[in-house]
Amino acid sequence: MPGRAIIEPSPHGWVGVAMTEWELRAAEWTDQHPFDEYNFVLAGELHVESDGQVAVAAVGDTIRVRAGSTGRYWAPVYARMLSIYAPNPEGLDSQSMGLRRLDG
Repeated sequence: MPGRAIIEPSPHGWVGVAMTEWELRAAEWTDQHPFDEYNFVLAGELHVESDGQVAVAAVGDTIRVRAGSTGRYWAPVYARMLSIYAPNPEGLDSQSMGLRRLDG
């Protein structure tokens, strides 16, 4: 998945925040983190499903996925996001459920 770390999350945990920039092009990504995740939309439109709720975020919007919740993120066309991860001092593992193309 295209992206880059701005503040690298350490595999051994972190006490501040971690920050990445990433994008989706006609694709969806599903994962679960043991920490809160905030996604600020920089470009395009991001759809997020978590805890039975679906939200659509446009440029300038922020969506939070709570710790322990599964987040399903998708961009029918394109979305570029800044993700901020809350502290994870114990270095608990995240679970990736994968990337799926939406255009076939």
